Amino acid sequence: MKNTYLTALALIAASAISLTACSQEDPTLEDHANQQLVEQEDMAENEDNADNGDELSKNEEDEIDNEDPAEESEDDMEEQEEETASIFGNQEDTVYISADRLTVRADSREESESLGSLVKGNEVKVMNEAKIENETWYQVAHHNPTVNEGWISSEFTVSNLNDLHSISSFDNDELNEFFTSPTLFEENTIVAYYGHPNSEVMGIVGRHPVKELIDLLVETADSYDAADDSKGAVPAIYLVYGTVQPGGEIYKMNYDLVMSYIEEAYERGALVYIDHQMGRHHPAYSIREILSFLRYPNVHLALDPEWRTDKPMQEVGHVTGAEINEVQGIMQDYLLSNEIPGTRQYVFHQFVEKMIHTIEDVTTDYEQVLLVHNTSGWGSPEGKKATHDNTAEATNIPYKGFKLWYHFSDQPGVHYDDPLMTPEQVLELEPQPGLVIYQ
Repeated sequence: MKNTYLTALALIAASAISLTACSQEDPTLEDHANQQLVEQEDMAENEDNADNGDELSKNEEDEIDNEDPAEESEDDMEEQEEETASIFGNQEDTVYISADRLTVRADSREESESLGSLVKGNEVKVMNEAKIENETWYQVAHHNPTVNEGWISSEFTVSNLNDLHSISSFDNDELNEFFTSPTLFEENTIVAYYGHPNSEVMGIVGRHPVKELIDLLVETADSYDAADDSKGAVPAIYLVYGTVQPGGEIYKMNYDLVMSYIEEAYERGALVYIDHQMGRHHPAYSIREILSFLRYPNVHLALDPEWRTDKPMQEVGHVTGAEINEVQGIMQDYLLSNEIPGTRQYVFHQFVEKMIHTIEDVTTDYEQVLLVHNTSGWGSPEGKKATHDNTAEATNIPYKGFKLWYHFSDQPGVHYDDPLMTPEQVLELEPQPGLVIYQ
C-alpha cells in the first residue's frame, strides 16, 4: 500500500502545469515523468477507503463508547434538538457511521453476506429497522453503488453529528450566518492554503501543523485586507480529500483528520474547502462522497477536472458543462432536502481549454450554490495572467478564483511561480478573483 500512496503524491505534483509564454498546450509526458523523480513524503495508510469491500467481523470494528448520557430534562433535550436542526439541518432518518470501518451486510445477521463497507462519518438514510435478540439493525441507503443498500448494526452509528466531534458544537450563530451568507464571496477576498496534511510536496497545508498553518494563513489574508480596503479578507484551508491513484482510483483522507481541520478552522474563523479529484468516477458520484461535510457551516466543496480520468499522468481529464450543472443541482437538492441554510460554493479548476467541454452550457441558476471558476497552473506572472484572461471569457460564470504556487524546493519536477505575484498584482486581475489559493 505504501508505494501506492507515494505514487499518488507524484501524481499531485504532476498537476503543476507550466503556463510560461501563455502556453495552452497539453503538458508533455516527459514533464509528468520528471515529476515522479521528486522525493515524496509517506502518507498515512488509508483507513477509510469505502470502495474497499473487505469483510470485517464485528470484533474487528472499532469499539464505540456506549456509556449512558447524563440525565437531561425534556425541555433541555428539545432545546438541544432545535439547536442541532438549525446548525446541521434536518437529520431525520439519518445516521452517521461511528466506527472506522463498518461492514454492510445482505440482511440483519452478522453471518450474512458482506456487501462492502462504510467508513467513519459516512451519512446514510435509515429505511427500515429490525431487532434481533438484543441488537438493532438498520437497513440503510448510501450513494456508493457497490453498497447502495444493505444492513448495518446500529451499535456503530450515531444520529447526531455532535457525537462525532471533539468540540462541543458549531453554534456561533453570528459566525454561521457570515460563513453561509450569499454575499460572502462578493464582499471579501477568500485566501486559502492548499494541500494534504500528510504531504509537504502537495502544498503548504502539509508543511505546518494546523495551528501554525492558520497563524500563517491569517497573516496572508491580512495582506489582502490591507491591499484592498473596499473588501474584507477571509482565511480558508483547502484540503485535497480525494487524491487520484493509478487507474483512476481514489485515496480518501481519514475522516478524523478532515474533522480536525474543519473544527480548528471553525474555532479560528476560517473556511474549509473539501476537494475531490474524481479519477475514474463520475462528478455526481464524487460530489456525493463529500456532500455530508456541507452540514458544517464553514465548509465548501470543489472538484478538479484535471484528474477526472482513469489515465492520470497520461492525459488531462475533463468535465462537461452539463456535468457542472448536475453537480450544482445535487448540492442544491442536498441543502434543500436537509434544510441546511445559506449559500455554499462549488469550485472547479481550469488551466487549458479542453478541461471543460461545452463550458457555454454552464448555468448559475442555483440559489444556494455559488459557482467559482478557478484559474490554475504555475508559471510566470505573464503566463498566469494570460490563462486568467482565457477563463475570464466564460462570462456565464462570473465568480472567479486564482491559484498561486509557493517556492518549496529546487528539486527537478517541483514547480512554483517565479516570481510569486503580490496581493496587489492578484487584485489587479480582471475579473478580480474572489478566491485566491496558495499551493
